Amino acid sequence: LSEQLFMQMADVMVSDGWKDAGYEYVCIDDCWMSMTRDDQDRLQPDPERFPSGIRKLADYVHSKGLKLGIYADVGNKTCAGYPGSYGYYDLDAQTFADWGVDLLKFDGCNYGTLDLLAEGYRNMSLALNETGRSIVYSCEWPLYMRPMRKPNYTEIKHYCNHWRNFGDIYDAWSSIRSTLDWTALHQDTIVDVAGPGGWNDPDMLVIGNFGLSWDQQLTQMALWAIMAAPLLMSNDLRHISPQAKWLLQNKDVIAINQDPLGKQGYRLSKESNFELWERPLSGGAYAVAVLNRQEIGGPRPFSFSLSFLGNGLACNPACVIQQILPASEDWGLHNWVSFLSVEVNPTGTVLLKVVVIEERPGKDLC
Repeated sequence: LSEQLFMQMADVMVSDGWKDAGYEYVCIDDCWMSMTRDDQDRLQPDPERFPSGIRKLADYVHSKGLKLGIYADVGNKTCAGYPGSYGYYDLDAQTFADWGVDLLKFDGCNYGTLDLLAEGYRNMSLALNETGRSIVYSCEWPLYMRPMRKPNYTEIKHYCNHWRNFGDIYDAWSSIRSTLDWTALHQDTIVDVAGPGGWNDPDMLVIGNFGLSWDQQLTQMALWAIMAAPLLMSNDLRHISPQAKWLLQNKDVIAINQDPLGKQGYRLSKESNFELWERPLSGGAYAVAVLNRQEIGGPRPFSFSLSFLGNGLACNPACVIQQILPASEDWGLHNWVSFLSVEVNPTGTVLLKVVVIEERPGKDLC
């Protein structure tokens, strides 16, 4: 972890098309700080890892047309034991603003009581706004609150721009699977609150690392698009495979993820180790994902009626279907009583976009 690493990542984001694809933040996580504050009680970077300081790093990132994210904690110490922001919310917010920071990931370790946790997240939100600088506020408020108290998502969205609900993701299929299971189990309480200005965050994309098969990488990208998740990559862009780069920069998938309607998708059904997910999109379109949860064997077919989608409206009276993943393919015109059959690899996903066609007077739809 060093300023050179983040400068290199910023360079690669520009030279290798990441910025053009829409990725714009270079984010520092825990362990960037010195173990003590300075003489004015301000946070300070580790002098060996960040000898030029965070302001200089922010200037460099900004010179590339990108933005800088940083990490802090609501409690006395960060999760790795560095100084927390408890008692210093106003000072730390102003420090980040003075440095030119554009995003704050605010963790929830060592928070004390639940009331202090909530108070800390509220206070940092107010302190960030008070600086006058536009800083995206990424919270872990519900993650730490949920084991003991039901989160108030209306309040959380009032203060935070996105928020973690579930444990840290890691580079393994079991972690992706657990995140999807938790999300589907709690979708009745978390889906409706999501929208422009505030998003559920299922944690980072681990595509381009070592733990996921290709089909599992497709699944994470497809389902994160369905869930309207912030697309934050945890990988080394200097050594990523062309295949993973193609997936992460896929403009059709990113367009679904960033759809301006801003509605989060949800799981429609789970049967025979298949899951069917849908997400309403702008213009009356829908994104549909078919996930094969079986972990052995070969590809399996799954059939479903198009009348099942969008409460019967997604393909009424007719629609055009495009396959987005695993490869772009035009599936042509269908009507609302059609049955669709897809073949899906184990732990893989087929991602579709369904665009409704309005019936015109005097025209028959076949």
